[in-house]
Amino acid sequence: MSDVMTPDTGVEPMGEVTVRHRGRRGDSVTKVIGVVVSILVSIFLLVPALTVVVMSFAGGTQIEFPPHDWGFVEYHRFFTDGIWIPAIRQSLEVGLPVSVFAVLIGVPAAVGLQRTSLPQRGLVRTLGLAPLVVPGVAYAVALYDFFSQIQLIGSYWGLVLADTMLVLPFVVILVEAALLRVPKDLELVAMSLGASRSRAVIGITLRLIRPAILSAFLLAFVSNFDEAVFVNFLGGAGLNTLPKTIFGSLRTGLDPSITAVATSLMVISTAVVVAAFALQRRGQGGRA
Repeated sequence: MSDVMTPDTGVEPMGEVTVRHRGRRGDSVTKVIGVVVSILVSIFLLVPALTVVVMSFAGGTQIEFPPHDWGFVEYHRFFTDGIWIPAIRQSLEVGLPVSVFAVLIGVPAAVGLQRTSLPQRGLVRTLGLAPLVVPGVAYAVALYDFFSQIQLIGSYWGLVLADTMLVLPFVVILVEAALLRVPKDLELVAMSLGASRSRAVIGITLRLIRPAILSAFLLAFVSNFDEAVFVNFLGGAGLNTLPKTIFGSLRTGLDPSITAVATSLMVISTAVVVAAFALQRRGQGGRA
């Protein structure tokens, strides 16, 4: 039997048109569902934060929503109470060196994982990212037992060391992602022109990923500034960062000035995260 040839008339068969139409309709439905879910999640996340912001402008002596009186009473207490500003200073004294050490350790680690033939790189990367996987409380309990044996409980540098390990994965992840976008050929060209390996890495690669390094520093600082588990386990009585002071004030009673503290923290954290992403995008745009 001979095959029956279907003439090419330029008109799509009805079956293909129907399948394509159903596919487009399915894509539209999926897109609408995604938008609705995104809006609901955003509302679920933003409403509590906006509620705290509104309550921070209450003019009374109690936490209430909606406020009957409006004013800056809580912010005045925040700046004059005598416990919040020292706590912020302590958080800065811990957070800044932690971020510096995390960058000084994380950047060479990321370069070693991406630019060398290090044996068992997968295992080393997994161990480096372990603080993201291990529950914070379990990690703090293990460190408490270890620090108590070497007399580091309540030590400033002990807390800095523990927090550095906690935020180190953020630096490694961001810097590794930036290194993937920098061609290795640039280093090879520099070395072929007489530059040493270290000079090629520092002068070319690290210069190109400088925005990613700065954004990693900022994200490490924000993550550490909001950390409350390690400081409660390892900080002892002498180290009172802002999150620890907030939890301590909740044990004795609900201080209305906490709403002003929380609002200030949200504003600072949002500004730092926005700056970090702006630096990241600027770096990507500069290499495009």
